[in-house]
Amino acid sequence: MKMLLALDPGKTTGASLWMYDDETPLERYGHWQIEGGIYGCLEFLDQMKKFADQIVSESFVIDGRTPNPDTTPLQIEGALMAYWQVYRIPVAFQRNNFKKHVSNELLKKHNLYIKGEPHAMDSQRHAIAYMKTERHMPTLEKYFANEETPGN
Repeated sequence: MKMLLALDPGKTTGASLWMYDDETPLERYGHWQIEGGIYGCLEFLDQMKKFADQIVSESFVIDGRTPNPDTTPLQIEGALMAYWQVYRIPVAFQRNNFKKHVSNELLKKHNLYIKGEPHAMDSQRHAIAYMKTERHMPTLEKYFANEETPGN
């Protein structure tokens, strides 16, 4: 089994760990909300390095919509790039709009909706959306069969 770590970086970073292989759809192993910005995230990544085979994270883009945006996600992106170099864990970044591929209804249908933990829930959206863009067929069949979703 492969382990995918999905992140929604920020002052509070959402994280979820998933298992899958060529025949098995993405299945959640755990989820967290990590406090402490970059320092909390670094501690968490240090614990996760023995589990994660790959990482997917939301990328931070300054698009002018938010005056004085919090740039903590940029620090975390830098840390993830360093982790790739040191631990050889592949990292993929995707824009925040990828989360739109995974609705609350889809999460509820698969018992993945986490009330009161929006960042952890967003990390789950990134994991499932990533596997969708990678065209991982077992995951597509599990989460998107019989769904009318743009890009299917």
